[in-house]
Amino acid sequence: MGSRCLVELENPILRLGKSGNILYVISGKKFIKVDSNTGEILQKAEVFAKDSKTRRFIIDKDVIYCRDFYRLYKIDAGTMEIISRWELGSDLSSDICALGSDETNVYASIRNGGFAVINKSSGEVKTYAVSDSSIWDMIVSDRIYAGSVDGNLYVIDKAGFKVLDSKPIHKKNLKSLLLEGDVIYTASQDLSIAKVNKNTLDVIDRKKRCHNKMFYIAGIWQDCLVTVSPPCGEMKVWNKSDFSLYRTVNRGNWDSFIDGDRLYEKADNRIVCTDLDGGICFGWS
Repeated sequence: MGSRCLVELENPILRLGKSGNILYVISGKKFIKVDSNTGEILQKAEVFAKDSKTRRFIIDKDVIYCRDFYRLYKIDAGTMEIISRWELGSDLSSDICALGSDETNVYASIRNGGFAVINKSSGEVKTYAVSDSSIWDMIVSDRIYAGSVDGNLYVIDKAGFKVLDSKPIHKKNLKSLLLEGDVIYTASQDLSIAKVNKNTLDVIDRKKRCHNKMFYIAGIWQDCLVTVSPPCGEMKVWNKSDFSLYRTVNRGNWDSFIDGDRLYEKADNRIVCTDLDGGICFGWS
């Protein structure tokens, strides 16, 4: 098992995501669609008028929702044209921190604890105050599970948008969340990971000093939890049952993720693909 360059683009990759067999890339002012199996470039479109380093996006079936500072864009995933846009804030104190969606709404957390809920059919925006600190990641499931800068994990009812429960899971920014069944895996700037019961918010297990600097969760494959620390230039593979360390891989970039039996990474202007079937813990190169 080894890693291969799936495609090399003209310019550096800012963001990378996947839906079905298509990889979606932001590079400069363009969105680019790439076949995730062959690396063939399927489509390029200059969607934005200017470059920006703050863009992040989620893919919701045939629509892309992309945040850029305090603006939110709705983009047709087929034509790559902007359908709608919303200004959910006005300056750095009200920029968008995280995005999520379900069948009915798009959810955008706003710096300093606010939430904007956008009805997907009507485009109507409703705003709510949720926490005293910014929320940097969320899981949209039966409820919304959100991690805040102060280390709290919030459970939010989607119907009335009320906080049902909250608990201080970490001492610093809870930046990365991953849901598997009834377990939420969390990663924090206090350099620890935790395993949390999503129904009770009880901490099942915790591992301290996972990396020396900031990191995030890239995904789960079989019994492995993979974390990535770009400042350290490393990935770590953990046994998700007891958080024992399987191995360390000496590379690490932002936006890496596991999808099925593959790990996708961006490296400058390249997309790197690793097939995990050969064993993520042994012989990963």
